[in-house]
Amino acid sequence: MSQTRLLIIGGAAGLAVIVLLMFLVLGSIGGGQSQQATLQFWGTFDEDRFYTDAISDFSKANPGVRVIYRKFNFEDYEKQLIDSFAAGTGPDVWLMHNTWLPKHSDKIQPLPQEKLKDEKAPLFTLKEFQDQFVDVAVKDLTIGGQIYALPIYVDTLALYYNKDLFNTTGIASPPRTWEEFNDSVRQLVSFDSRGNIVRAGAAIGTASNINRSVDILMLLMLQSGTKMTDSTNSSSTFARSVEGEDVGENASQYYTDFANPSKQTYTWNDSQHYSIDAFTNGEAAMMFNYSHHIKTIRDKAARFNFGVAPIPQISGAPVLANYAN
Repeated sequence: MSQTRLLIIGGAAGLAVIVLLMFLVLGSIGGGQSQQATLQFWGTFDEDRFYTDAISDFSKANPGVRVIYRKFNFEDYEKQLIDSFAAGTGPDVWLMHNTWLPKHSDKIQPLPQEKLKDEKAPLFTLKEFQDQFVDVAVKDLTIGGQIYALPIYVDTLALYYNKDLFNTTGIASPPRTWEEFNDSVRQLVSFDSRGNIVRAGAAIGTASNINRSVDILMLLMLQSGTKMTDSTNSSSTFARSVEGEDVGENASQYYTDFANPSKQTYTWNDSQHYSIDAFTNGEAAMMFNYSHHIKTIRDKAARFNFGVAPIPQISGAPVLANYAN
């Protein structure tokens, strides 16, 4: 069990990879022979039922190995993990966000790259990891050629837009570039006689009332060529210039301009309702978010006519870029 003690799964849901991980990691527990062992599996957000089939299939293939899944509140999850590791009672398998690895790598044992006893080949090599998962997973979940986590899923930011407002405004399709996005914002925003925002063109520009505001800003920085961290992920570098241009600062300025009344793209401020609610209520024509909020919106307004489109890109950029969760 020592080889599985601190292995992490990165992500939040997905039965296929859970099954894969358990067979990979626990293949070293006696080569399928019956043993008395218990695996503690911790996570957050996901209910027990998401893993019932995976755990059942694994238990049938590995008699005597019991898997216990525990769900924690997100607010308490990280603290309870740290406290349990300090006390020596931490889980064998646990879920984390991809951004957690740099601060928790000292608590994690990487997946062995060498061939284990009684095995014909290594459990899962870096080459196999690179071949089977997207590049960002390799970047976020490996250090020095060692695999510290496996992804459960990959989600990327997308543009949510109100189809009815687009139709009534005469906008034929969602914006594909940031220039088109600026134009759409100017056409969709609406003010009253005092200059107050009645309807926002998009939920963008502030922090506290925009869901995933940091992710949106990081998306803009990445698209502009900002280097977020150094090669070891040990220090931030987003304030540094790239080829003589302050790309990080420019991206931040572009983002906040949407909340600046002196700019032509002014469309949002701190007095607006929370972005998801504003979008669902028709108070914002566009917002940025991940795919799991499709259900959030459907639950709030089943008949709401909205679409989801790829994230806008910088015109002429040689490579499409998005921010992965």
